[in-house]
Amino acid sequence: MSFNEAKKLMKLVNVESLKMKLDMEGKEVIPYSELLRVCESMGVARSPQEASSYARVLDEAGVILLFRDKVYLHPQKVADLVRRAVPLALLSEDDPTKEELKKLQEKKIEIDTLAHKQVRRILWSGLGASLLQVGLFFRLTFWEFSWDVMEPIAFFVTSSGLVIGYAYFLFTSRDPTYQDFMKRLFISRQKKLIKRYNFDVERFKELQKKSITSLDARTILNKHLGIELDLEDSLQK
Repeated sequence: MSFNEAKKLMKLVNVESLKMKLDMEGKEVIPYSELLRVCESMGVARSPQEASSYARVLDEAGVILLFRDKVYLHPQKVADLVRRAVPLALLSEDDPTKEELKKLQEKKIEIDTLAHKQVRRILWSGLGASLLQVGLFFRLTFWEFSWDVMEPIAFFVTSSGLVIGYAYFLFTSRDPTYQDFMKRLFISRQKKLIKRYNFDVERFKELQKKSITSLDARTILNKHLGIELDLEDSLQK
């Protein structure tokens, strides 16, 4: 099979089905030999040589990334890692948009820090409410009433917490963890602050793409605020 024939074959074969089969085990990287075996098992190629030609086509199309004897199934993730690691800038030194980007970066950090403070305030208030509830139940159990009276009340309060956690999962399709709840609180507070300060999200994203050495939102949030978010998640409108 020639390289051009492999290109034609790629148009006929469902590439998404192939990627889905490769992603089934949740691997980011697989051996090159495994890719060839999958291509042959799906009927894409009749021999290792044909499978190798098809793999090169997938690499050229950006569907996968071939490097030495490894196959990276998510090339975009590799590109993002390289973009963050290589100290290069797409904007020239005298580009006026650099100053604009710097101002937006400073404003973004200010908004994120304020949003994080508000979230921490809410979380501390939740801790205070929980301690107050425990203290109230303790008082009612040993002074006002008895365990026979408080046991069903405590049971229904605990059951309510389980129901709320299950409802959270149904509405968000995410596990009801404290970390996920904190992220959602942060995004909610951040959206309100972005609106209040008239922060131009689209302009900031545009300048981010033009500068490789620009502020990485995920790094800032993780390092200074202890929150791990992608840029798209942390800049929702």
